[in-house]
Amino acid sequence: MTPLSSNDLSEPEPWDPPKPWWRRRTGVTAMGAALVLLGTGLYVGLRPASTSCGEGLAKRGADHECVGLTDGSRHFSFTPDLTKVSGLIATENQGVTTGSTPWVGVVYLLPAVPSADGTSTADSIRHELEGAYIAQYLANHRNTNGDAPKIRLLLANPGHDEGQRDYALGQIEAHRAQDHIVAVAGLGTSTTDTRGTIDRITQDGLAAFGSVITADELTPTHGLVRVSPPNSDEAAAAGAFLQSYLKDKPDVKVQLVRDAVKGDLYSSSLADQFKKNYHAQLLPHDMVFDSGEQGVSTNFANQMAGLCQNRPAAVFFAGRGIDLPQFLAPLSQRQCVDQQLIVIAGDDASQVTQSAGREEVKKALSVGNIRLLYTGLAHPDAWKLAPQVYSAAAIEPFTAGGEYTRQFSNEELFDGQAIMGHDALLTAVVAIRAAVSASTPPDQVTGSTVIQMLTALYGPTAIEGASGLISLDNNGNPVNKAIPIVEFKPNGQVVALDVSSSTGQPPQAQ
Repeated sequence: MTPLSSNDLSEPEPWDPPKPWWRRRTGVTAMGAALVLLGTGLYVGLRPASTSCGEGLAKRGADHECVGLTDGSRHFSFTPDLTKVSGLIATENQGVTTGSTPWVGVVYLLPAVPSADGTSTADSIRHELEGAYIAQYLANHRNTNGDAPKIRLLLANPGHDEGQRDYALGQIEAHRAQDHIVAVAGLGTSTTDTRGTIDRITQDGLAAFGSVITADELTPTHGLVRVSPPNSDEAAAAGAFLQSYLKDKPDVKVQLVRDAVKGDLYSSSLADQFKKNYHAQLLPHDMVFDSGEQGVSTNFANQMAGLCQNRPAAVFFAGRGIDLPQFLAPLSQRQCVDQQLIVIAGDDASQVTQSAGREEVKKALSVGNIRLLYTGLAHPDAWKLAPQVYSAAAIEPFTAGGEYTRQFSNEELFDGQAIMGHDALLTAVVAIRAAVSASTPPDQVTGSTVIQMLTALYGPTAIEGASGLISLDNNGNPVNKAIPIVEFKPNGQVVALDVSSSTGQPPQAQ
């Protein structure tokens, strides 16, 4: 044993009772932890909800939608269906920035979340981004249109109100230098809000490439081109089709139905252009509705007697696809149901094939002696109907074994959105790489040098798109672009019947 020291033999001290648990070291630690947890809970419960969705994104607006700019590593809230395509874009972007080849940034901008009163469906949004990704991938992995600079694809969600849009556009401006942004593609649909977005983008010196904007009022705008035919071309193609279809009844009337809602350039432009392209004496008094107000179906129901009195052989519907069910339902119950009616609409009718009103439309077509046709922007059937109009190389990504069918094997092409998204970004790629020269090497391409190339993309240098030849005039519109005439059948099938254009004869592939 260890010997006792002298200190061990001292008098014992008075007994010291044990400390209460809360004064012991473990008690102090436990109470501290409890207070931390309590404080954290109070902070979390009382602090404002986070407005961040990740770098470049933020929650804005009454619906707290995530808007802004991303490289695909974060996808927008409430859109799990965009997870796959966002991930593919993020992976491709990572390869671009870690490589040795110079690269530029192209923003693909479109509302990524359908709104309750919007005109796009979740399917159409997803398809358009998928098509854009395929164009990015092919640009970076094939040398068809050159090999530099590489394309880094950024995604921008402008939301649905002014504050959301301002934030998204502000992020594009803030990231312009560090992300080498030279162009913006997509751009949404034809509305006054879209026109404001285009003006801001082009005034900032960035080139703009519209995918599905068709309103004639959007051009000419310096720095903007589009790959879709303008409404004037769609109206001319629809008029030519109707005149051919009704050639045995030259004096039969066509009823124009138009939407008077404020701010929708697509509907107003489509109505105006059809009136210019069809015989005025064969157009009775317009049937007008306002999709921004309630009671749309009631309005139509009250106008059926007048429609039957006019005895038109066809109806031209100048409105959005999502409003077609509210028109077709009362039309199917008209008194003159014994007479078959052709209803022909513009390209936005493709949205109804994937909307909540799809079944209502099918029922109306089945019982109402109605055929529903529309002037499409692209359709895979068109490639077989008019093979001379489409380049085999251009449509290859969307055919069996092509990059799109490999990556997105369960997706449909009949709405044309993937094809148009692809062609919009393809056109941007061609313009970007055309800007490369001895005086402008790949690492010095800017928005200004890309804009300079836009008026050179015509004739021999026209772009062979999957939607047809894209030969741009000086106003940024494709000349005599191919326009499929598409039918939505009562069984839900969506098939192309013909391929037309503003002249009736689209240009052949080069």
